[in-house]
Amino acid sequence: MAQVSFRPARVFAMQLLYAMEISGGTVADALPGVLEAQPLQDNMKKYGMKLVDLVLAHKAELDSEIEACSAHWGIERMATLDRIVLRIAMVELLYVPEIPMKVVISEAVQIAAKFSTDSSGTFVNGLLAGFLQKRGMVANNTKKDA
Repeated sequence: MAQVSFRPARVFAMQLLYAMEISGGTVADALPGVLEAQPLQDNMKKYGMKLVDLVLAHKAELDSEIEACSAHWGIERMATLDRIVLRIAMVELLYVPEIPMKVVISEAVQIAAKFSTDSSGTFVNGLLAGFLQKRGMVANNTKKDA
């Protein structure tokens, strides 16, 4: 059976969180514009909204984790999209155990590389690796699979 890619849901969540952060608005304020720009199947919208809800519920915890994993780079200096992609990936890693870690990290890196700066993919990858090590979710000397 073929695997379903949740990338459209992740991009939707990123766009919705970005619109909220830039405008200072609520989900209800930003949702119509995001859905108009990117129509989604119901299952993708449902998963994307789950990610948005998790990020909003755990934002302070996530930002604290991001700060702790980026010793020389304050969260306020990070690209807005990088912060949002990191928050989404972290909630998936912490609260959506059915999605494999490798998938979460790969998706975050690819989305950051596509939508943010030239160095965002590498930055997101490194910060998530540090987060996983800090949380004891991977061993310090684990080799990456190709």
